[in-house]
Amino acid sequence: MATNYFWTINPLECYPTSSGETDVVFTAHWQLHADEEVDGTTYSATSIGTQSIPLHSGSAFIPFEELTLPLVQGWVEESMGPDQVQAIKDNLAQQIANQINPPVVTLQSPWLNTTTTSTTTTTTTVEEPTTSTTTTTTTVEG
Repeated sequence: MATNYFWTINPLECYPTSSGETDVVFTAHWQLHADEEVDGTTYSATSIGTQSIPLHSGSAFIPFEELTLPLVQGWVEESMGPDQVQAIKDNLAQQIANQINPPVVTLQSPWLNTTTTSTTTTTTTVEEPTTSTTTTTTTVEG
């Protein structure tokens, strides 16, 4: 199956004011997630980082409240460049491939694999019934 990739970007670091604008983004904290389903099992990997967002002079400023994930994702990918984005995706795909077919496994030493048999003994105590007589005396004063 194909590996699916998706971004989460949060938080955004901003200058309170810059070039007459407010809340100007200069760094994005990102996560690129990958997942792949094989035979009903989903394998996943994540890469995290930060990316500087250059201020583009001449570009129309977009107010902070109007930013969207696709827009900021575009800034992050553009700032990284296509080779770096592809390298991150390749790394995530390799992590998933290693989960599916591990290149290294850790096994217990064979001399530690001993089978033990456990025997449980249960003791039941039965108390003999006892007989007791209760006498109730009622005194009526008249």
